[in-house]
Amino acid sequence: MHSLKSKLIAIYAAVVLVVMTVSGTFMLLTVRTLEIDQARESLFIHAVMIYEQVVQRYDRTDFLDAHAWISIGAYEIEGVLLTDIGQPLAPLQFVHAGTLFNDSTLAEAMTGSEAFSVGNLGLDIHGAEQRWFTFAMPVSDGGDDFIIFTRLNTRFMNERLAGLTLTFVVTVLVALVVTFIFWIFLGNTITRPIVALTKHAKAIANGDFSGKLKVVGKDEIGQLTANFDNMSKELRATLGRIVSEKNKVEAFMQNTSHGVLAYDVGGRLLHANIASSELLQGMDINNVDMERTLRFFGFEPYRVLQIRPGEVLESVYEDEDYYLYACITTYTSETDDVDGFVIVLQDITRQSKLENMRKEFVANVSHELRTPLTNVKTYAETLLDGALEDPETARSFLKVINDEAERMSLLVSDLLELSRIDSKHAALEMDVVDLVALLRLAIRQAQILADKKDQKIKFLPPPSVCFIEANAARINQVVSNILSNSVKYSSENTTIEITMELTEKYYRVYIKDNGMGIPPESLNRIFERFYRVDKARARALGGTGLGLAIVKEIMEEHGGRVSVSSQPGVGTTMVLRFNRMGDEV
Repeated sequence: MHSLKSKLIAIYAAVVLVVMTVSGTFMLLTVRTLEIDQARESLFIHAVMIYEQVVQRYDRTDFLDAHAWISIGAYEIEGVLLTDIGQPLAPLQFVHAGTLFNDSTLAEAMTGSEAFSVGNLGLDIHGAEQRWFTFAMPVSDGGDDFIIFTRLNTRFMNERLAGLTLTFVVTVLVALVVTFIFWIFLGNTITRPIVALTKHAKAIANGDFSGKLKVVGKDEIGQLTANFDNMSKELRATLGRIVSEKNKVEAFMQNTSHGVLAYDVGGRLLHANIASSELLQGMDINNVDMERTLRFFGFEPYRVLQIRPGEVLESVYEDEDYYLYACITTYTSETDDVDGFVIVLQDITRQSKLENMRKEFVANVSHELRTPLTNVKTYAETLLDGALEDPETARSFLKVINDEAERMSLLVSDLLELSRIDSKHAALEMDVVDLVALLRLAIRQAQILADKKDQKIKFLPPPSVCFIEANAARINQVVSNILSNSVKYSSENTTIEITMELTEKYYRVYIKDNGMGIPPESLNRIFERFYRVDKARARALGGTGLGLAIVKEIMEEHGGRVSVSSQPGVGTTMVLRFNRMGDEV
């Protein structure tokens, strides 16, 4: 019973059934009432007849000879004359049978009132139990009191009512069959276009807009069909535009480097793109509620709930060397009610680090230049104030000024070198050079400094030449810088060892000293600009803090790498990795 036609037929059949049942029941009740009234009237008339033709005509001893006991007419009424205490006096068959009458009407008649009842049980002349219409009427004659008792079997009424009921049931069944046939034809007229509309609506729900409805008639259903067809065309066009816009937004959301989180007003996560999961690797965003997410980014939930449309809140999350920028705003419905919140995330680690490096770089350059400039100014002022008159003092001051100027010159030279590398305006001129030869040249140059501290530089070259594609001057600068640091930070009478390792793709150069070593916490920072492990000692030895930063940049320019391992108090090993000819990193 899921179709409209079935429901219409069922409803109409139910209406017919109810109406006919109610009307039939009313009719049966009316007929029954009429039968009861007619039976009472007949019983009363028969009782009056007995009174007139028996009680008034005959003496009490002659009642048995009377012939007025049997009714004449449509009903077979039994009449009995009883004493005032209910004992049968006539007719003969009841007296001889000794029939006892135990009826409620008799009890009422004994009180002096007429009584009538329906359906009382009683025995017939043969002793069988039957249901009766009974009537009892008290009468008097010649000073004697009697009760005239008449009764009629209810069988005749039940038979009539049963026949009438059967007729009614057959009529109802015929009416239902006629109704069913009628509504099959009429229901098709109504439901056929509705079924077509339903199929078309299901097709549209499944994304199929290819169907077209046939408009039959100009009634309400025909108008509905025409309007639905027009609606499907407009819906198809609208959905096409929505899908196009959705695809654009989805493509943007999934391919942008910015993380996007969308929540409804209840705090339920509606959308999280790929970038948000990547930016929040330590958080299971799908199982974290909005309040915890807001607090994670530094937002106060109560303040977020007060955001007005168009307002934006911003925050920066920082975790060691990781920076995440977050901004939150609302999205609204057509009525400008807040429907939810959108959080946009951006990884600003690189920008923050660059900004911090810029600030640190400016501060370091300022500091590195201020110290020698202060010394130069101080000694120059001292000379101008009269120290020139003392040749020995003047010579000492001028030497300090010269050393500070040389230190500033070296610093500026290193800064220019880093600037050249960073700008990448001019590509390095590469040649095929022998790495072993470059190492020997750098060792000869560094040996001059090593001799001053009675240090030895020991080189164990491979048995064959090792060709690389490089700028010889820059590689010499790299090796010289490292050897210079090894000499500076190693004690006197120590040995600096240089060894090489050959693999299928690389040449590795190991430069090991026996110096003071580098603490573990500083190993990851020694290639940063202006970073010094021991600032006071580095300045005393004339370092600018840029040497290893330049080494790292030059090695990367050549497609190589530089790394370090160290143990405080034992020494440091610098590792330079070069690409063999014809191989890539």
